[in-house]
Amino acid sequence: MLNVNTLPALPGYDGYIAARVLDFFGSTTPWQRGLWCTGLVLTLKELLEASEAVRAGVLHEEAFRYLASQAVKLVGVDPGSGDKQQRKLIQKCLTNDLSFGGLDWLTVSKVTEDIESHYLERWAVALRDPSSRPHLETAARSIAAHLLDAGFNPEFLQRWWIYNIRRKGHDPIAKLVSAAHGLAREKPQAYKVLIVFAGIPQSRSAMPRGWVDAPSVSQWLRKNRFDVRGLNQDGGVWLEVNARDPWAAIESAMETVDRVAARVAVGTNSQLTPLSRAWIEGQTRHFKLGPRRRGVEVRALYLQDQIYSERVTGIVDAAIELLAPLASSSPSAAAAGGWAAIEALLSGPGDRGRVSAGDRMASLVACSFPRAELTPLSYRIQQLGDDLSARLRSCACNRDRAKLLAEAINSGEDMAFRGYSDAAAFERMQELVADPFRTLHAIEVEAADCFRRLYRHRNMVLHWGKTDAVALRASVRTAAPLVGAGMDRIAHAWFVERISPLELAARARLRLETTTSGTAFVDLLAPGDPT
Repeated sequence: MLNVNTLPALPGYDGYIAARVLDFFGSTTPWQRGLWCTGLVLTLKELLEASEAVRAGVLHEEAFRYLASQAVKLVGVDPGSGDKQQRKLIQKCLTNDLSFGGLDWLTVSKVTEDIESHYLERWAVALRDPSSRPHLETAARSIAAHLLDAGFNPEFLQRWWIYNIRRKGHDPIAKLVSAAHGLAREKPQAYKVLIVFAGIPQSRSAMPRGWVDAPSVSQWLRKNRFDVRGLNQDGGVWLEVNARDPWAAIESAMETVDRVAARVAVGTNSQLTPLSRAWIEGQTRHFKLGPRRRGVEVRALYLQDQIYSERVTGIVDAAIELLAPLASSSPSAAAAGGWAAIEALLSGPGDRGRVSAGDRMASLVACSFPRAELTPLSYRIQQLGDDLSARLRSCACNRDRAKLLAEAINSGEDMAFRGYSDAAAFERMQELVADPFRTLHAIEVEAADCFRRLYRHRNMVLHWGKTDAVALRASVRTAAPLVGAGMDRIAHAWFVERISPLELAARARLRLETTTSGTAFVDLLAPGDPT
């Protein structure tokens, strides 16, 4: 386990960015502190691909223009996009006819190559100028998104980020980002990954390319000083992949295994079962395999004692079943299943398009955000032992804790935090308290962008067979925790109040439009008047 608390303390602005980037790389980061967006380069690449999808009749022009408008906004505020002349050029192209293969399309493609080559280098320059530094949350999201979108595995990035902070000590964040630029410009490496199976069905002719039998697997492992005790295997396969890092290589290899396993399942009525460990040639450690963990958490199932319930009481139960692929299946199945759950719950009479369901889920996410952030912050403050800590300790429930903390923020009470991640969360809560209406709507828009991206990729998977879309993995990575958060609120309302998802969405819409001041945002989805 990586101990983030032992990192050197960087000064305010730099420390905020460093901590938030670590939040975005962390596998245990709660949904409200996670990364919901993709970076500028991937957004432009997705747009170029979407133009072809429009030509193929897979995406509607309206969905394409929505994505183009997002790209225009990003280019305008992102220092990584280049100088003023380049930003003006690309924005002009993005608002023109971006037909696949046309002049504007080709121009955007060429500019995207330039942006990708210099992106973090330009960010490092921008971070060195105190007089024009970008907003710190925007900086953290842009830097983290670019590295994740480039294909690096989050665990590798977390280790790399922590190692470089420790090595560089109190160097400015610009130096760390400059080092990250060098990392991002490195070419993917070739890896040989050994996946071993507990059982593998025979084919009619021969085993797959790279197959090694059980004795050969054991011999290789012993030769390379790996422990083979208790390793019951029937052989394995060497897979050659190009990847950014060893963890990404394992992930890529497992996606190959997933595709073969799907063929085995439908072609032989058997199962292809990999063991829980994999190895990479030249590496001195093994890598754990297991179900994907994308952060889809519906805690209401546990809290309302519905985990082992055998009753199927309506659409919510059916949607939870549809949601399962988003938690752990391949990216294409995850996109299809995740959107199916959203659409089943939140589509309604009179909808002009299916994307409305995602916008309603975004409203639920925005309403859930304040409590999700205030509750853990209240427990951090309780550890400090001051007057506010005593008052928090006397609260009967988490709702009361969140409300008390919101009131303390509103009254301007001083609070100190031991970690930059909590301090950054506190600053975001201060913004929320100062202007609930604007802040909640900004959260809603960001969540809606995330769900619309998932919808676009669902369409490309189901209507185009596009299982290798350039932003498919990112769309699943960013949407999964948010879908879980929205589903959690839907499940709670269903099991506790017996109200439908659409009725809950209507409640969310009303509260978001009428909450302008005070601390009513603490409980926006509660029945009755939250004030």
